[in-house]
Amino acid sequence: MKLQNLWSAKGIAIGAAALLALSGCGSDGGSEATGTADADGIITVKLGVVGPMTGPASLYYEYMDQDLEAFADDFEEQYGVRFDVVAEDDQASPEETARAVSKLINEEGVQAILGPPLSGNSLQVADTVQRSAIPWLLAGPNADEIINYDVQPNWAFQTNFTNQQIMSILGERLWANDAKVGIVYSADGFGQSNLDQLTAWADANGKELSVEETIQPGAADANATIKRMKDAGVESVFMGITQGSDTATVTRAIEQGGFDPATIMTTGTILTNYKDVAEPSQWEKIQIVDPRNFLEGGDKWVLDQVQEETGEAPAIPTNNISTYAMLDIYAQAVQTVGDANDKEAVRQAMEDIETVHIGPDLTIESPFSSDDHKLYTDDPATWFTYGFDDNFDLVNLGTAADCVEGC
Repeated sequence: MKLQNLWSAKGIAIGAAALLALSGCGSDGGSEATGTADADGIITVKLGVVGPMTGPASLYYEYMDQDLEAFADDFEEQYGVRFDVVAEDDQASPEETARAVSKLINEEGVQAILGPPLSGNSLQVADTVQRSAIPWLLAGPNADEIINYDVQPNWAFQTNFTNQQIMSILGERLWANDAKVGIVYSADGFGQSNLDQLTAWADANGKELSVEETIQPGAADANATIKRMKDAGVESVFMGITQGSDTATVTRAIEQGGFDPATIMTTGTILTNYKDVAEPSQWEKIQIVDPRNFLEGGDKWVLDQVQEETGEAPAIPTNNISTYAMLDIYAQAVQTVGDANDKEAVRQAMEDIETVHIGPDLTIESPFSSDDHKLYTDDPATWFTYGFDDNFDLVNLGTAADCVEGC
C-alpha cells in the first residue's frame, strides 16, 4: 500500500555558491568512512554523488547539494548515519557520467551512488551499476527504462515519479472530450522517454497523438513548431521538456503565434529557470500534475528547510523532496543492517522498508517490492493539479481525478 501527499513551491533561484559545497558534506573531515559504527555509534558512509556540477544543467546537481547541506545532520541524529560525500562532475554528458560512475565504484570504493539526476545519463550507466551490485539512489530521473526488473535482485530505487506514471495521469486529461493532442519534447533522454510513454498510453487507450515536435536544448525559437501545431488544429499540448528555459521558448512562441489550445500541460521541470525568462501571460494557462504537496505538510517542510538552511530557494523542488525521501530510505536501511559494506543486506532493507519519512509528519508506507522500486503510484486521486498565479507561485486546483475534464 502506498500513501501519498502533494507539494509546494515558490520562485526558483540559482545559488552559485552551493556548487562548491557538496564534497565532504555531512562529514567532519576527519572521520573514516568505514561503513561501520565508530565508538560513538555513528556509521559513516562513503556516498558517491554524480551530476552536472558545471554547465547549463547545474541545477540538476544543486538540489542534491542543497539536501545534503540542509539535512545531513538530521539523518545523523535520527539514524546514526553520516554521509562522507565523494562528488564527481559529469557535465551532463553521458560519456562523462560513465567515467564518473566507474571512478566512484572502482577507485573511490563508494558504498552507494546518488545520481546522476538526468534520465539519459542514468540510462548510460544502468547496466554498469547493476553489475557492480551497489545501492543506486535515483532521486531525479523519471525514465522507466532505467530499472530493468527482469534483472534480480535489482539495485536501483526511484523516488521521483516515472514517465509512465505521469503519462497515465496526463493521458486522461489531454484527450478529454476527444481533444486533438500534440507534444513538444526535448531532444534528449528525458524528452524521448516522455514521447515514448505518451505514445504508449495513447496506443493502449485507442487514442492518437496527432503532432510530435522536438526542441533542441537552447533553441532560439519554436515558432515553426507552434505554427505546425496550430495548423493541425491541436487542442491539447503537452510539453515534455528538460529545461524551464526551453519551455519558455515554446510558451513564448505559443503567445506570439496566436495559438490558443484549451489545455497546456507540462512537468515540474518548468520550475527550473522558467520564470526569469517568461511573462505571466505565457504561463497563465499552463498546469502541472504531481503526487507531492508543495503547499503544505512534510513536502513543504522539506522545501522550507532547504531555504532556511542554505539561504537559497530549492533548486528543483520536486527533486529536493525526492532526494530527502531517498536519503531517508538509505539511512534507515544502513541503520537496520549496521554495516554499509554489506550492500546486499542494505539493498534488501531498502526493498523491505516499512515507512518512508518525508519531513516530520508525512509518511509513505511499504512502497517497494522486488518488481517495484518506485515510491509513488499512478492513482489520480493521490496526484494534484497545479496552476500558477501572476507571481509564478503554485495554486492547488484540485486532484488529478477532479481535473480530468479541466480545472
